[in-house]
Amino acid sequence: MIDIAAALLAAASSCAVPPAEVVLQTSLAYQAFDSRGGSYGWRSLLEIGCTDAALSLLAAYAAADDTRLTVEQQLELAFHSGQILALSGRETEAIPHFERAISVETTSEWTSYVAATLAFLRHDSSALAGAREAYATIAPDSMRLAIIDGFIACPHESYSKAVHCAM
Repeated sequence: MIDIAAALLAAASSCAVPPAEVVLQTSLAYQAFDSRGGSYGWRSLLEIGCTDAALSLLAAYAAADDTRLTVEQQLELAFHSGQILALSGRETEAIPHFERAISVETTSEWTSYVAATLAFLRHDSSALAGAREAYATIAPDSMRLAIIDGFIACPHESYSKAVHCAM
């Protein structure tokens, strides 16, 4: 029992992002923040299973830079939060984040892609087929179409498996 508690404590501490790192990252331009690697980039945190730390970092960035972010960047941050949750098996929790990733100000391509993602998570095959058709008309050569095709090919798999089903 003590070994399990020690392992959980070690895992939690390995996910902690130092406050100075949060301050540094929240001061970065969006592209630098979004592509940041190293131990504390949000994608790196996700890769090592630090879902909540990655989410907290995205939320801190969004809150700190709300006024300088474009609408597209704000929506992308919401999408990434949904992605983090869905990739971590927390698909139901992901849905509201994906819903916030759509706006009347987005492109048809983005709207169709997010709609396909939501349809997959909601297990709505007809909405998924419609979103796929719309997306294929707009961006037939996009890598995102392969992700949507993965949703269609593997409708009963988890999000993390389905995104790779057609690649």
